[in-house]
Amino acid sequence: MDKNKLNHNADRGSNKQQQLYLNIAFFGVFACAALIFLLLAFDKIPPVSEHKKAEKETISTEAQSETGTESATPKETLAAETSITISLMGDCTLGSAPDSDQYNNFDAYQSVYGIDYFFQNVKSYLEGDDLSIINLEGALTTAENSASKSDVYKGDPSYVSALSNSSIEAVNLANDHTEDYGTAGLTETQTTLKDAGITTFGNDDTSVLEIKGIKVGLVGISAIDKQVSECRTQLTNDINAVKEQGANLIIVNFHWGANGETTPDSDQTTLAHAAIDAGADLVVGHHPHVLQGMEVYNGRTIFYSLGSFCDGANMYPNDMDTVIFQPTFTFSAGKELTQTTNSIIPCTISSDSTFNNYQPTPAEDSEKTRIEEKVKELSNQIGNSISGDNSDANNTTGNTADSNSTSDSADTTDSNSTSGSDGNTTASSESETSSESETSSETSSDGSSSDGSDNSASDGNDSTKLFLPE
Repeated sequence: MDKNKLNHNADRGSNKQQQLYLNIAFFGVFACAALIFLLLAFDKIPPVSEHKKAEKETISTEAQSETGTESATPKETLAAETSITISLMGDCTLGSAPDSDQYNNFDAYQSVYGIDYFFQNVKSYLEGDDLSIINLEGALTTAENSASKSDVYKGDPSYVSALSNSSIEAVNLANDHTEDYGTAGLTETQTTLKDAGITTFGNDDTSVLEIKGIKVGLVGISAIDKQVSECRTQLTNDINAVKEQGANLIIVNFHWGANGETTPDSDQTTLAHAAIDAGADLVVGHHPHVLQGMEVYNGRTIFYSLGSFCDGANMYPNDMDTVIFQPTFTFSAGKELTQTTNSIIPCTISSDSTFNNYQPTPAEDSEKTRIEEKVKELSNQIGNSISGDNSDANNTTGNTADSNSTSDSADTTDSNSTSGSDGNTTASSESETSSESETSSETSSDGSSSDGSDNSASDGNDSTKLFLPE
């Protein structure tokens, strides 16, 4: 056979073999692609982006419960330990009574000095915190029809600037003057505050604010002319409401007690303990218009009465002592409350010692010391040992036999206090409070102190120490 013909036939055979291999390869690629498509369609394997998402969710998902099942909702976490400082103040009346002295009442001062006059001496403290809360007594309204009672108070809606210009971000409206000008007055007050960017709460209206990734639940209850049982029902409902909204920190404001009484009554104590048992992390009170003491119950703080603060209702009050209460709350990356450091800034409700000029002012020198000692003594009266010695500033003790006495000889071997150049002293903590906060105490969320000592007493009443400058 011709050699060229043999070569030609060989080439044809080789080409057919190559074409067969190509067909097989193509079919293989097609089959693999079809298989991958089907697997993806039936969600058998996630794409690469989904692998990353699944890995992220695995890191943030809550640990398995006792039943062994995992939570369907990933647990939110913080980048690191976080602290927030909140300022709480007592009764504020931004206005006057209809029959008040028109030449010397709140309205007269506003017309002469302007709206920023009232909080100008404490503004710097409020700007330095993360949230400032007051109890607003009276209405901000133009309504004319007042309630049929002896004492009613209102201010012009423009007075809201006294709050918004002074870094006051939240207002409790659960008190006995909320409806001094009826439902219309209350509605206008709420609208005025909200339009100014100020959160309102109280009277079954709860609020949850997010600060630095921490959700703060605000509850306000007026116990005036109510049975304890009625208040407890409202308390449970309101605390549950903010829990359902994911609150990591719950603060309850009570309007309670008797006017002028410096010692809390049994109803106040019952409700305060019930609030903490229901999940509150802090309880503060107002209405007596005077200071009452502090208590630590199950590792949580109760300040029974913060007194008046900016009191447009009374030009000549018998007692002008007050405080800015500034607790600092420290949270783990998992948003668990791990520590509370309580501080107070002693103040008077007036910058003039002879009468009330409606301008709360930080106390200085001997007046500051006197108010600190007053808070100490009032707290001692309700079973809390408050020390005047700051040498053991991290100590929070259980309710021992001498818990009602003032301790002036604490152990000096564990001194962690810090003293500023002006002589102000605060208890040290992982979250530092302002150096201007003169009186402080520490508790941890489980009722133990920062040095590991147990703070839980068998009867549920804990003893805390507030450390004052010498």
